[in-house]
Amino acid sequence: MTLFESLKIFPKVDLHIDFLGSIPKEAIYKLTNDENAEEIIDSMLELDSIKNYDNAKNLVATLLNNLDNLELATTSLIQKLKNDNLIYGEIFLNLDLFLKSLKKEDIIKTILKVIKKSNLDLNIVLEISSETSKEDLYQNLDILYTYYQKGITGVYFKKNKFENLDSYQALFDKFIKDKIEYIVLLDSKLTNQNKEIYYNASRIIYNLFEAPSSNFISVIRDSNIILEFPVTYQSYFNLYDELSNHFVYDLYKENVKITFTTWDMTLLDTDLLNEYCKLFNVFPFNLHDLVTITLNVLSKLNVKDDIKNNLMNEFREKANELF
Repeated sequence: MTLFESLKIFPKVDLHIDFLGSIPKEAIYKLTNDENAEEIIDSMLELDSIKNYDNAKNLVATLLNNLDNLELATTSLIQKLKNDNLIYGEIFLNLDLFLKSLKKEDIIKTILKVIKKSNLDLNIVLEISSETSKEDLYQNLDILYTYYQKGITGVYFKKNKFENLDSYQALFDKFIKDKIEYIVLLDSKLTNQNKEIYYNASRIIYNLFEAPSSNFISVIRDSNIILEFPVTYQSYFNLYDELSNHFVYDLYKENVKITFTTWDMTLLDTDLLNEYCKLFNVFPFNLHDLVTITLNVLSKLNVKDDIKNNLMNEFREKANELF
């Protein structure tokens, strides 16, 4: 069996499925249904910057202007994930990008209904931006607390890179007090003011291109935090060259829990198989490493113990077919 064939049947886990950035192309065609469909598709394909990517997600959101369209898009996405041999995934959902005509709770209910019908182990991570208005923030927090561990497994706080997280200390204090799992993005130097926020996170999206300090590694390892590396994002914008000396592989050897996620780009037709191939082309991992990484990630999921144990057993059984 070739490496490609092995990766194709490998049971996959993706902890960062950007909902609006992952809707398959065939669903987009069904949702447009007008003579300008090709023009819309072309504009979505021009993803030469993060700004254009955000604009494309906003455009997808305008197509999901009713619950029927939302259900169609979710169904299509889940079928794509099944085709990629996904056994567990987390859908990142930014409710503030949807049209105001849709009620936020109805969006959550519709997506959860489709997930339940699919019998695929998926959860929602609610995305909250630092640019969110106070009114929207309170609405999002109400939904988070209503559906926490009932389909929503945590919250991802996306900050404007010019802002410090200490401005939101009260919000994170609430998450910590209420034992709400949260995820943060590390895309600039870690400051003393922000350390408590990062070190209490369940997962840190590591978007820097330099090896972390030995102190950072020690804290992450001791705190059992997962470091997430977005494969699609880094490869699409040709950022792999800046990853010197395979420090990601060194982190793995130092027993830091790491994971690789797609962070899909709208309509690039990326899939998990392509991402795993990129991963093996860039880093010196082998299939045994990938098994260890996946088991480490599954052991940290914020789900009930029986679900977690079933997922780990399912993964072991399917991974054993490769060896």
